[in-house]
Amino acid sequence: MILHKLTTSPFRDLNMQHCLQRLGESDGVLLTQDAVYALIHQDIREKLNALSGKVFLLEEDADARGIEANGNVEIIDYEGFVELTFKFNKVVSW
Repeated sequence: MILHKLTTSPFRDLNMQHCLQRLGESDGVLLTQDAVYALIHQDIREKLNALSGKVFLLEEDADARGIEANGNVEIIDYEGFVELTFKFNKVVSW
């Protein structure tokens, strides 16, 4: 079980696409910083929604950028982020 923590905008580099290609069945995705912009990209949003219950959005970063969660994305705060690091065996930052 790997938590993939993304920080860069999907409009800036290919980290989001590479991450989505490497996701395992029990992996999760955490969108932080400019990665929250992924939710405004229709194709990426659809792929994330298909992960059902495995996509997390850091509330502070989303609020700062005016991004709202939709679909199966769970909004978490910093305490929730820390809890995720214990829930998953490994955290990979992209």
